Amino acid sequence: MKSDHKYALELSEEAFDDLINIQNYTYSVHGENQWKNYEGLLDKAMLQILANPFSGHVRNDIPKDYQTWNVGEHVMIYRVANDTIYIVRVLHGRMDFSFQFDPTD
Repeated sequence: MKSDHKYALELSEEAFDDLINIQNYTYSVHGENQWKNYEGLLDKAMLQILANPFSGHVRNDIPKDYQTWNVGEHVMIYRVANDTIYIVRVLHGRMDFSFQFDPTD
């Protein structure tokens, strides 16, 4: 269900770094065309999260207040607080997510 509520989208420094690393890897290994395709997938995923912030998935290996959205080989991890959606990480789906978060979160 699409939300009529307007949210702002913010990237954490870690998520920004994750996206830069994804860009660098994809570009260097697969070339510019593949990077542009993957960039489009990532952008579309952020727009989908913005339009439907509570339609993500809950996982047992991340803090309970976070949701995930699968995009290509990666998973966007985010939380919603008030009028803001915070994308906190963009991790490869094969990673062990439990080591990416402080256990006190």
